[in-house]
Amino acid sequence: MSTPDDSPTLEQSMRIITVAGCLAMVYYTCISCPVVTDFCRELGASELQFGLLAGLPMILLVMQFVGAYLTDRVPRRKPYFMVLEISARLVWIPAAFLPLLFPRIPDSVLILVFLGAVVVNGALSNVDTPLWFSWISDLVPRRILNRYWGQRQQYMTLVWTLAFLAVVAMTWLAKSLSARQMLPILVSVGCVAGVADILLFTWVREPPNLMNPDSHPLQVLLAPLLHREYRTLVLFSCAFSAAALLGAGFMQIYVLDVLKIPVWKTTLIWCTAGLGAATTAPVFGRIADRHGHRPVLLLCMLFKPMIAAVFLFVTAGNAFVVLSIAFFLDSMLNGGYMIAVNGYMLKMAPRMSRSMFIAALTALSGIAGGLGAILGGLILREYRDFSACVFGMNWCNYHVVFLLSFILRALCIPLAAAVREPTSSGTLVVLNALVGQWPMRLIVFPVGLYRRFLSAEEQEENEPTGRD
Repeated sequence: MSTPDDSPTLEQSMRIITVAGCLAMVYYTCISCPVVTDFCRELGASELQFGLLAGLPMILLVMQFVGAYLTDRVPRRKPYFMVLEISARLVWIPAAFLPLLFPRIPDSVLILVFLGAVVVNGALSNVDTPLWFSWISDLVPRRILNRYWGQRQQYMTLVWTLAFLAVVAMTWLAKSLSARQMLPILVSVGCVAGVADILLFTWVREPPNLMNPDSHPLQVLLAPLLHREYRTLVLFSCAFSAAALLGAGFMQIYVLDVLKIPVWKTTLIWCTAGLGAATTAPVFGRIADRHGHRPVLLLCMLFKPMIAAVFLFVTAGNAFVVLSIAFFLDSMLNGGYMIAVNGYMLKMAPRMSRSMFIAALTALSGIAGGLGAILGGLILREYRDFSACVFGMNWCNYHVVFLLSFILRALCIPLAAAVREPTSSGTLVVLNALVGQWPMRLIVFPVGLYRRFLSAEEQEENEPTGRD
């Protein structure tokens, strides 16, 4: 009788991984939607505590070094991955149900319990990340890695968008329910989907793990930073994570608390953040396979600071339309950014030390991002009473954070240009290739139509009239 490990083909395994990723999007939507932010608001979370909620999951990426150490020393990665990840996802159940079942517990205690759930979830899920990446990178052939990654991300973002729309419908139809009442429902649905996601990996093929048990821990830890090409991506990723999380960790609370946008509208705004990536991820995947990851990364980074700039000037009156469009366009860039970073990471990391290379990038950039979010919380607290009139608008402490995030994001562009990938094509070559692909072809269609119209007019003027 065949076992679950040797029965599926490569194609079947890749299909299962895609379906599992879609279920994971349902889980992540339920535990990260604006209802969660509103839940913490009802518990009276301070600016610093919101900074911790955004920053602690990133700092806990340091646990990926533990996961990398484990990956190098176990013959099979699947059992460890499944047990750790299921445990990490179930930890949200007591955190969500406690305020509902025991309403007499002080809110100050409940927010600490929620922070504790964030810590436990982050620690467990980050230990298994190198196990998963190492397993999947051994499974998926390198020649189709970016194309598969792009197609998988397309399906995942579409499901993520549908899940967000379901949350929008729930918050609209159940306006009378508080966040304390809605969150247990969402967490229950999310945990069912999240556990089902992990159980599907029972039927995913697992190639033999190339263990490295005799390696010296310090030598293995320093190897990614000593790698001439790889350390350029690590440096960029750390800088950009800190710059991005400095502002991104407070965008939802700003929309809810300062702009006073209802929860259902805020959820609908964040829903658009998945649509753009669904349209561009397959395109960027094909281009990265053909031209390399560095030019894709640089092209996306040229426009990544703009989302922070939008938050500087958005108002309560135009927030729904402006932020929906801005998040859609930004998510188009996110599709390419994730393809470029993940593809480069898996391509450049040597198989023997792949888990530690993965941990170095994700953990160090996570720590930097977490510190950026915590710094943002400290700035919000320090400038709590800040007020200024800029371009006829009243700016507050949140605008200080968004402005600083915009400046630091822009300063990361030269670091993206400094990423080394000797075999990649030039950025202009990739730009020309991108213009010829959907959906960019639709965007530039009016320009091409206008140029064709001008050419036709010039041709008519230059034709002979037939007179002597």
